[in-house]
Amino acid sequence: MTRLTNIFLRLREQSQVWFSRFIILVLLGLIFFVAGGGVSHNKKWQIIQINVEGANAVSSDEVRAIALERILGNYFLIYSRNNSYLFPESEIAQTLLHTFPRISSVSAFRDDEHTITINISERKPYALWCEMQISKDCWFIDEGGFVFDKAPDFSKGAYIEVYGKLVEKNAGEPLRASLPYDRFIIANSFTNLLRDNIGKPFRIALKSEDEFEVTMYTSARHQFLADVTIRFNDASDPAVLISNLEKAILTQFPNNTSPKKRLQYIDMRFGNKVIFGFEQ
Repeated sequence: MTRLTNIFLRLREQSQVWFSRFIILVLLGLIFFVAGGGVSHNKKWQIIQINVEGANAVSSDEVRAIALERILGNYFLIYSRNNSYLFPESEIAQTLLHTFPRISSVSAFRDDEHTITINISERKPYALWCEMQISKDCWFIDEGGFVFDKAPDFSKGAYIEVYGKLVEKNAGEPLRASLPYDRFIIANSFTNLLRDNIGKPFRIALKSEDEFEVTMYTSARHQFLADVTIRFNDASDPAVLISNLEKAILTQFPNNTSPKKRLQYIDMRFGNKVIFGFEQ
C-alpha cells in the first residue's frame, strides 16, 4: 500500500507540475496574442492608400469603397484589419467578384507599409445574348457564354446575337447566368470558322433539339449567302462542316453564279450531306 501511495503521490505532483506549466504557456500565449494585436495597430503599417488597376467599365471609386469597408474593424476583436501585412486579401477579392459580374478575376496585394493595390481583370463583350428576336432585350456575354451586363441597342451586325436557354443561377434573372458551355463552344467554333472562311454571321440559335442555326449577315465571296440560315447538330465537327460547306457551295454555284431563287437555308444535319433550301 505504501508503495502504491507513493506512486500515486508522485503522479499527482507531476500532473500538478504539467498543469501549472500548461497554465503558464496559455497565459504567455495570451499575452503574446494580445501584445501582437497591439502591435498590429501601429500606424507604421496602417493602410492609407488603395490603388485600383485594370478597372474601366467598373468604377474605381466603388472598388475602393468596398475595400475600405472590408478593412474596417479587427480580427478576433484585437488584430487590425487595416494593416498592410494583415488586410483581408481574399475577402476583398470575393466581395468584388460577387458585387460586379463584369469582373472575371481580382487580386489584392501589398505595395508598401501604407499602400495596397487591387488589380482587376474585366470581362470583355464578346457577343449578345438576347431573350427574343422581337423584343431585342439583350445582354453582354463573354467568350464562355457568361452573362455579365445589360447591353444597349446596337445596329444589326455590331455583335453576334445568341439565342438559347440559359443555365440560370437565379430563376428569371439573366445576369450571372450562362449558356450551356459545351454547346456554346461548338456553335461558336463553327461561327468563327465561318467568319474566317466564308462570311460574317450575325446570329446563333441554340435549339432545344440539340441543333444549331447560324444566320449569315454578309459574305464578300458569296453575296447570295446574306440572311441565309445554316443548320447543323451538336455532334458535328465544326472544321468538317466548314470544309463540306465550301465544297458544296462551289459545286452548287460554280463560278459563284447567283441562284435563280433566293437561298433561304443550308441544312447540314444529315452526315456529309449539304441541302440547299430555296424560296418557293
